[in-house]
Amino acid sequence: MEMDGPVQATNSNPDEGLDPVNAQTGMADNDQRFLLFFIMGTYFGPDIKGESSPKSVLQRVAKGLPPYTSDQLARSQITILEIERTYHYVLRKADQSAVVKLPIFHQFIQGDLPKHEEDPRANYPQFPDLFPPSLHPHSLDRNQHKVVENIVFINNPDIFHIDQEDIERFRTLTGLEDFVLDEAAARLHYTEGSILLHNGEVTVNEPDEESESKKTRRVDELLELDDPLKHEHLMMHLNSDLVDRAGPAMVFLPSFPTKSELSNIVAATKSGFALTGSAAMGNMGPSVGLMDIGECEDAYLFRISLPGVKRDARDFSCEVESDGKVLIRGVATTGEKTVFRYSQMFEMQTQNLCPPGRFSISFKLPGPVDPQQFSGNFGTDGILEGIVMKDRDGR
Repeated sequence: MEMDGPVQATNSNPDEGLDPVNAQTGMADNDQRFLLFFIMGTYFGPDIKGESSPKSVLQRVAKGLPPYTSDQLARSQITILEIERTYHYVLRKADQSAVVKLPIFHQFIQGDLPKHEEDPRANYPQFPDLFPPSLHPHSLDRNQHKVVENIVFINNPDIFHIDQEDIERFRTLTGLEDFVLDEAAARLHYTEGSILLHNGEVTVNEPDEESESKKTRRVDELLELDDPLKHEHLMMHLNSDLVDRAGPAMVFLPSFPTKSELSNIVAATKSGFALTGSAAMGNMGPSVGLMDIGECEDAYLFRISLPGVKRDARDFSCEVESDGKVLIRGVATTGEKTVFRYSQMFEMQTQNLCPPGRFSISFKLPGPVDPQQFSGNFGTDGILEGIVMKDRDGR
């Protein structure tokens, strides 16, 4: 790939393997840096007003197009999360040794990736070299998501300008034969077994293969729904350090507690959490709101059973607050008296499933968290799984 100006890079031998020393020290090696540079330069470009066919950074350089000005830019925004997910989607078939860890990825995005002193050929241009901050500033949007301005994703890039050697290197490292990406799948890619943590987004997996495979909903766009405390029963799991433990327990309160009383009750437990809403209603059918909570050194994981809950992003939300409170709001679609299917009307003889309508569930994680480091996945199995990083500063 021959390039002029600040984005020039020297190619390395594509047959060179990933450096095991770099893998141990946490420094990105030649192939990892090549992939970062190549993916960002090929699948992203400036969002120019009136440009019907967006051109990637590397394509613009190869064509010798004149520099663009801020007046030509469309004032659009793309989240760092979408860029990150595209990177992982391109490398979904690659050996994991080719994929950098998130701290290194964000160093590249900020232009802080340390120079490779032992292999100068590995010092490819970084993200700010491709997208100068003066034209593509980094900021937080109104949802407190990290965004970059005036950048467009290109799912079917023109590759005429790319050297065949670089194309083969890309194919060898990624395992991909084609450069065309599914736009929705790329920008909303969820990596199993890894933590893609960002503020307040819940990914909803869609079962219809003909529609988008995933959708997201951000927390401040969520609907104003029922007060989670307006339910008759409050269920609380208790955990004790006493030698003579009573085991799992539920506490039923005879009247609605105030928010202050609820906070005091939860505060009296160690690693306890409170459930409200349909999760606490003993007369429900299937167990909406049954959950597991896990903990590792730097994060919490929770899984909640939500059978029969509408998975449309317009009706479902999951919010995480800094004190560890999680609030889930949604709409149950089961338990109707009358069901219409295929132009037929069924009068239900029994109604044991969760009643239809809006519901809310709230609980508290064992400790404070960083809401900006939260990711959730609502699968077709009716299980909502969320991972949120602990608040290191709050300790």
